[in-house]
Amino acid sequence: MGRGLMIGIGSAFAVVVVLVIVIVAVDASRSDRIADGIRIGSSLDVGGLDPSQARSRVRRELAPRARRPVSVTYRSKRFVLRPRAASMGLELDVKGTVEAARQRGRDGNPFGRVLGGGAVDATVPARVRYSRESLRRFVRRIARRADRPARDADIDVRDGKLKRTHARNGVTVQRAQLEAALADRLADPAGKRTIELPVKVTERPDRTLADLKKRYPRVIGIDRDAKVLRLYRNLRLERRFEIAVGKAGLESSAGRYKVEEKVVDPPWHAPNKAWAGDLAGQTIPAGDPRNPLEARWIGYHDGEGIHGTSDIASLGTAASHGCIRMSPDGVKELYSQVKVGTPVFMQ
Repeated sequence: MGRGLMIGIGSAFAVVVVLVIVIVAVDASRSDRIADGIRIGSSLDVGGLDPSQARSRVRRELAPRARRPVSVTYRSKRFVLRPRAASMGLELDVKGTVEAARQRGRDGNPFGRVLGGGAVDATVPARVRYSRESLRRFVRRIARRADRPARDADIDVRDGKLKRTHARNGVTVQRAQLEAALADRLADPAGKRTIELPVKVTERPDRTLADLKKRYPRVIGIDRDAKVLRLYRNLRLERRFEIAVGKAGLESSAGRYKVEEKVVDPPWHAPNKAWAGDLAGQTIPAGDPRNPLEARWIGYHDGEGIHGTSDIASLGTAASHGCIRMSPDGVKELYSQVKVGTPVFMQ
């Protein structure tokens, strides 16, 4: 190997050694400064600051925000976690947070840090201390209120109106996921303070309102106080009819029933009751003046039913012996609309 080549290699080695020394020295000079591009939480830029400056900024801008409430929302419900509550005991570790930001900028090696320009695009979570058990109690409280079994759709008549209960899925709160999301929010004081409750569908309902519409295209609702029969079509009010209901001592029976029989020009099977008088136990044919059932009979419960009456003046009163009276035209119209199995709600 020639003398010139040896000198060249030696010179190159010397340059490399000097470059390494310079890079290490430059990197060391930056060791007490947070690298450019470092953020604490989602928005607090501390890049280029020394630790003292960074701690001042964190105390000024993050410490007050760390105690803001965190809201968990689910449908119309809202649950609020209050970090400033004594049970949570939340504290922002300013020194530890800033040191974590400084160390994040020191990841890698001196050559990468210096030759790469020293900038690091990174986010460091704030270091907060709080009661983990209090956080878990908060999660459990939410789960107790939000966990629910599946519910089938249903219908009922209340206060003269058809009430529709919608079907709903059975759900359970994903507790571990919620706890992690809350911890993330607490570690980002300047970030969003809302969380949508994470839930898992565990069961589907067997019956929806759409199913009920198909199963019950017509529904009868009887309001004894208002003396009104309402006919619903596809669970929507279609017609109102004035009626008479049972008199005192012979009240029409409240409850949920269904149409059990339909008869055109019905005979009257007089019950063995004192009020039936001499007709008790007899069957009075249609058209007989002694037969109070006119035009149509729609039976729904234990001898009770809906029928037409010639005593139009009794409509709007409590005058029957337990049955529901309608005008002859009204009962014919109703008869044509309903079938055996149609629900009858008597309130």
